[in-house]
Amino acid sequence: MGLTVFAAMHWVLSRTKVGLLIRAGVQDREMVESLGYRIGRLFVGVFIAGSALAGLGGVMWGLYQQIVTPEMGSQVNVLLFIVIIIGGMGSVGGCFIGALLVGLVSNYTGFLAPKVALFSNILLMVIVLLWRPRGLYSVGNR
Repeated sequence: MGLTVFAAMHWVLSRTKVGLLIRAGVQDREMVESLGYRIGRLFVGVFIAGSALAGLGGVMWGLYQQIVTPEMGSQVNVLLFIVIIIGGMGSVGGCFIGALLVGLVSNYTGFLAPKVALFSNILLMVIVLLWRPRGLYSVGNR
C-alpha cells in the first residue's frame, strides 16, 4: 500500500501539470497567480489530499494496533519527525528513504543490542545531520 501511494504521489508531483503548478506555487506564488492560475484553490486541494493521506495512514495504523484511540498518533510523532528530518524537508523520495532507514536501524539494533534500540533512531538522525545538514535529499538546493 505504501509503495502504491508513494509511486502515485511521486508521479503526480513530477509528471503532471498539477504537480508542476504545486512546485511552482511553493517557489513563487505571485508568478503562478500572474499566469492566471488560482493557486489558493490548488493549495486547498493539496491540503485535502494531504488530509486524506493522513486519514489513510491513521486507518492503517489503527488496523495494525487493532485499537483506535484519540491519542494513538502520539506514539509515532517522534519517529515521523526523525523520518522527515533525515529525508529532507519537502522531499517525498527522501522521506521514503528516511522511513526505510529508520525502520531497518530500529529493527536491527533492537535485535543486536536491545538497550541501544531506544536511541538508535536519534543517533541515526544525528549522524545524517552531521553528514548532510539539510537531510539526505534536500529540496532547497534545486
